Amino acid sequence: MSAGLIMTRLRLRSVLSIAPLLALILSTSVRAQEYFGRNKVQYESFKWQILKSEHFDNFFYPPESTIVRDAGRQAERWYARHSDTFRHAFDRKSLVFYADHPDFEQTNVIGEQLEEGTGGVTESNRTRVIMPFTGIYADNDHVLGHELVHVFQYNIAEGAPGGGLARLGALPLWLIEGMAEYFSLGREDPLTAMWMRDAVMRNKFPTIKQLTTDPRFFPQVARVEKIHTRQLPLYGQKRRGTERSAVTRLSDSSK
Repeated sequence: MSAGLIMTRLRLRSVLSIAPLLALILSTSVRAQEYFGRNKVQYESFKWQILKSEHFDNFFYPPESTIVRDAGRQAERWYARHSDTFRHAFDRKSLVFYADHPDFEQTNVIGEQLEEGTGGVTESNRTRVIMPFTGIYADNDHVLGHELVHVFQYNIAEGAPGGGLARLGALPLWLIEGMAEYFSLGREDPLTAMWMRDAVMRNKFPTIKQLTTDPRFFPQVARVEKIHTRQLPLYGQKRRGTERSAVTRLSDSSK
């Protein structure tokens, strides 16, 4: 007879007598499950330094001492572009750069485990960008531009009355991520155009409702959304005659 069956056959009085012990065991087990697997392996100690630019504190360590200056200039260029697009400005934000992806996976700035395919993260509490260098300047520039769109999104929402940050979280992911991709890649991108054409020709182009609710797009929904929604702001621009249509939706949702 299994232990589970033995437990179900205990009298009520017996169950009540051991309830405190069971609660202790179960709570310990739950805590252990939550704790297990959440430790990040940190096998290096980084000697952090800060390179200050006009709007950013760029955190780096010695192996990045050359490239971080270029990244700082890229960040300031993106700030100029995004602040003009969003008609918004902020004082200072932190950018945390890692020399490569294995170093990036050790970060303790955020608690989540980072997958190999994660190119960068913007954490919401302090709106800090954390990203590794890839060795390819164009890729670094794209990821940095993408994550800084999220910084502007968070900052705009934080300043809005009536719980703007919570309302930002209610927006569909395809809008949040699609906007970041659109403003970091530009209006025309050959790879995006190829995916779009292929989806249309195969009659597999998802609707906005499908992107928002259809479980067939999970668990890869974020990736699919990035691919298929880069052109949605462009569609809004063509229909309404302004690139700011998607930005207006973001601002309106945060008010």
